[in-house]
Amino acid sequence: MSTIHGVALLADQRYEAPIIQAIQARSDTLAIVRRCADLAEVIAAARAGVADLAVVDGADPDLTAEAIHSLRESGMSVIALAPHGDRARLSALGVASVAAPGSPEQVVNSLIAATKTPRVPAAPTCPSAPTPPPSPPGSVLAVWGTSGAPGRTTLAAGIATILARTAPTLLVDADTGNPTVAHLLGLPVHASGLSVLARAASRGPITPQDVAAASLERARNLSIITGLATPHRWREVSRSGIAAIVAAARRGARYSVIDVAATSLEKPGRGANRDDASTGVLAAADRIIVVARGDIVGINRLSQLARWWEQQESDTPVEIIVNRVSTDAIGPRPLASLQTAIGAFMPECIFHVVPEDPGVARACLRGKALGENGTRCTATDALETIVGQWLPTL
Repeated sequence: MSTIHGVALLADQRYEAPIIQAIQARSDTLAIVRRCADLAEVIAAARAGVADLAVVDGADPDLTAEAIHSLRESGMSVIALAPHGDRARLSALGVASVAAPGSPEQVVNSLIAATKTPRVPAAPTCPSAPTPPPSPPGSVLAVWGTSGAPGRTTLAAGIATILARTAPTLLVDADTGNPTVAHLLGLPVHASGLSVLARAASRGPITPQDVAAASLERARNLSIITGLATPHRWREVSRSGIAAIVAAARRGARYSVIDVAATSLEKPGRGANRDDASTGVLAAADRIIVVARGDIVGINRLSQLARWWEQQESDTPVEIIVNRVSTDAIGPRPLASLQTAIGAFMPECIFHVVPEDPGVARACLRGKALGENGTRCTATDALETIVGQWLPTL
């Protein structure tokens, strides 16, 4: 008795009925088990084990390398409906074969061929080896930090602005939890440069030219990739996608400053994770800048982050900036108090300090980053000194 293979179908209504009839004519081998409304339903059918074959619309915008990998990982072979001209693109994504949507017989033949082909489990997704960067290579700085709004975005924008005085610099909002670079700098929030690049990365290699096309020019030597339009779209940015974006940014700018979200500090599970974008950037960065709030809560959260980071056994250089430091929050001798508190869990740590300063709020109100014209204040002075100390080693 021959095995009956379940088929999940996601096709344009113009082609659906003839394809169903052609599949039903081969009921000895094939059976339609689900007519799907979207790709998420196809993935659900694969994970539930009710179908091991899928016929999907090759023009579906959700049909990415990550989606195909998820289907193959569940043991499903995918037949894409597309014209011959799309064959190379879809094959590169990992589909089993491509069939003309107007040829039901070709679709059935492709399905039957897939049943006879040995199933090869999908290899673990990992970033493709980046093209060797130019000489000198660009430096990637990840601005990370504790939870609780310690000022990561404010400092990331300021650091990028100051670096841009010396060389072409790219500021990337990769904070998929609270994307705020556009809001901070008074830029349009409805269009996301990060989304554009993530979609491009899911369909093939991206180049520095792609990054430039998706960026907004802020000033001479300073371009900005705006973040997601809303945080709930965090699944658009996969770990492999952010790795490809970072690699392209490195080849296109002398300095890339990437603002990332605070991570959950938990062991990641299977599948997509909210921390993927942050951990992907941290893995690719040349230097990590950890921002902590200058009060008792911020230092406690810094101690938790420090323990988690030590477990990662990374040798990437880390710089600590304690932000918004004031005598009201720390006491009459803030530097001595911070040295005692931080030294308890990072005894060899040399940290930098940016003071609490109303000038920061005034700059934000005007849509300006620290370091831009008209933002001179003690916080700007402190940040310029810090960046000046880094420059020789970047």
